[in-house]
Amino acid sequence: MSPGSFLALQCPVCDRVKIFKGFFDTPERCPACGFFFMRETGYFLPHVVIGYAATVAASLGSWPLMHYVLGITSPTLTLTVMVSVAVLFGIWSLRYAKMLWLVIDLKIHPPVKEDFLPRGR
Repeated sequence: MSPGSFLALQCPVCDRVKIFKGFFDTPERCPACGFFFMRETGYFLPHVVIGYAATVAASLGSWPLMHYVLGITSPTLTLTVMVSVAVLFGIWSLRYAKMLWLVIDLKIHPPVKEDFLPRGR
């Protein structure tokens, strides 16, 4: 999988089509190659840890930027910006956290023939 495919949120198996339709959806199957992403119940659960870590880093990273670069020292403004960054970045990065989990899992467990066949899902 190329970095361009990752950023475009394309299928990590075939790199042909986008697998997300909206911010909050979870892909079940690739429309192009037929790969079932949902290998088991709760498959995408590890994306929560990835998304949480990235959101916390983005939110906490806004404080030094405001304090040292922009010179903002107001606690109210700082907290407002940090919470806003956390909410907006958390929503925006949700699909990328799922995509990163897919890529990690596919590196550990490469696709096999059965992953393309419906199995009573």
